[in-house]
Amino acid sequence: MADLGYMRISTDNDAQKFDRQQAQLEALGIDVIYSDRMSGSKRSRPQLDKMLQELKQGDTVHIVSIDRLSRSTKDLLDIVEVIRSRGASLKSIQDTWLDTSSDNPMSDFLLTVMGALGQMERAMINKRINEGIAVAKQKGVKFGRPTKNKTKVAHAIELYHAGKHTTKEIAEITGVSKATLYRKLNEQAKQEQIG
Repeated sequence: MADLGYMRISTDNDAQKFDRQQAQLEALGIDVIYSDRMSGSKRSRPQLDKMLQELKQGDTVHIVSIDRLSRSTKDLLDIVEVIRSRGASLKSIQDTWLDTSSDNPMSDFLLTVMGALGQMERAMINKRINEGIAVAKQKGVKFGRPTKNKTKVAHAIELYHAGKHTTKEIAEITGVSKATLYRKLNEQAKQEQIG
């Protein structure tokens, strides 16, 4: 059973240092401190990943504040779940409610609420995206792969029917790929069958 610390700063900029976090963690008597110099928006961080892999049953991870561990609710909950799955716990110095080391109903309640808020946030983002797509479609915005220039495709079809060039040559002349040419020819043949 060990007390471990984790700290993070966003950049290599000299203005941002580990001093404040390190002093608070060392004041708790923590000897092993993992530290990353990178954005908290990145879920995969070398030292965080190393610490999570090395966690043992009964260990406690100490952080100065939640924002040093994670910038999103989803990532925080994922990290807490990994820590718990290893039989370890998490404590925050500033966010005193976050203490999974004991049977703390307030901590469990707030993590549950945060989980629900995170799920609602993701649902609202998806809803806004879908609404935006619907509005864009009404305005005539096309989604999916962009189609080749119609003039180039028409020229490629014309050259193909003339029979003087191979499909490879037609592709080189027009910039229309063989796959696109064959697809358009098939579409044209189906239209002619229907008509």
